[in-house]
Amino acid sequence: MKDIFFTPGPSELFFTVEDHIKNGFKNNIYSISHRSSEFKIIYEECINRLKSFLRIPQGYHIAFLSSTNEIWERIIQNLIEEESGHCINGAFSKKFYDFAILNKINATAYNYKNQEYKINEIANSHELLAITLNETSTGIMCDGDTIRKIRSKIDSLIALDCVSGIPSLPFNINDVDTFYFSVQKCFGLPSGLGVWVYNDKCLDKHNKLKEKKNTGTYHSLHKLHEMSQKFQTPETPNVLSIYLLSKVLNDMMKIGIENIIRDTNYKSSLLYNTINKHESFSPYINDKNIQSKTVIISNCKKESDYYIDILKNKRLIIGKGYGKVKNQIRIANFPTHSKEVFELLCDEITHIK
Repeated sequence: MKDIFFTPGPSELFFTVEDHIKNGFKNNIYSISHRSSEFKIIYEECINRLKSFLRIPQGYHIAFLSSTNEIWERIIQNLIEEESGHCINGAFSKKFYDFAILNKINATAYNYKNQEYKINEIANSHELLAITLNETSTGIMCDGDTIRKIRSKIDSLIALDCVSGIPSLPFNINDVDTFYFSVQKCFGLPSGLGVWVYNDKCLDKHNKLKEKKNTGTYHSLHKLHEMSQKFQTPETPNVLSIYLLSKVLNDMMKIGIENIIRDTNYKSSLLYNTINKHESFSPYINDKNIQSKTVIISNCKKESDYYIDILKNKRLIIGKGYGKVKNQIRIANFPTHSKEVFELLCDEITHIK
């Protein structure tokens, strides 16, 4: 038995990735020019599969970047002139806010400590409001109904961080103007690719803004969008990741997004039930309305290394609490994790003394 990674990212590779990498070598995919017709076909195929699998509506567009950290910077440069609002419930949503401050944006922080967003507190005056589908550091989820309620109140641009949520946590894409994710979590791919989805409203805002400020060089939204219309990127891209994402999207389409969501719900319920019944563990987030289904976090009586080492001896690799937390474990529940391996993990957790 090989190691099975339940770490929250990078995580276990999707089970078809190895074969796709080998086929890419056989077909010399990783040596083709990013200006060639062969690459344009790969790019277009990936874009079309993203739109089909995620059911992205008309009027939304896709660009490929290096990471979501970069996408935060692009959003700040291209969509915000003076001020923004940030709903913060963990380290990553806080980092987006910090990036805005560093870029001299008058950013407002709405801090939520292990609780739901308080929608009535959020002002409707921001140029852009940043919210998070699933906060990887704290295991807090924002469901589709909450996003819809935020949309019904907020007229400004809404940006949704989907890094450890999509495609496992459903939401209505029309409720946000831009959303983004990296591929090393739910899509089970090697790290190094960020996917930025933005709508026409974002393009309109950018076109007005670029006359007033520098919105970036080769990665301005104008340049990214211009090149994407030709199924290209401004610079030499991560051809490997785009190729693999396209192939894994095709595999996931065969499984079906509804099946992925259903399996995610089953596996998360199984793990939370296991944690709740164990004398050494307790959920970090007690409110079931916001308990993450994709990154499950548990408090533990002993330091996390004790439990991590026991499971590692069984070839089951789980994660530590984020940052300097010593008495927490984090367990990823992504589409690549089958129900069978989750049942195995829960069985081994049950036997920990």
